[in-house]
Amino acid sequence: MTTGIFFVKIRDDYEKQIQEYFPHISRTYIDIARNFNRDKIYPVLSIKEVTLIAENNENIDTSQFLVPTENNNFMWVLAEMFQYAGLTEK
Repeated sequence: MTTGIFFVKIRDDYEKQIQEYFPHISRTYIDIARNFNRDKIYPVLSIKEVTLIAENNENIDTSQFLVPTENNNFMWVLAEMFQYAGLTEK
């Protein structure tokens, strides 16, 4: 098995996709997306599985990515906020 870093970027038309495909993501996560530049790709340094409890008390299994932010910190962020951007930096 080979391991490596892959890259992601904030989803295009993020708010529309959240409403259509990921309604369990709260407004808080939309605010978190502001820590990232929409025109930039970010390396995923680690992945973890998490369970969210939605507003209707439904359990939702998802993943979080550990990525660097624009203010030089690291943040665990829901994978649904991102789209795949490749295996190498462009």
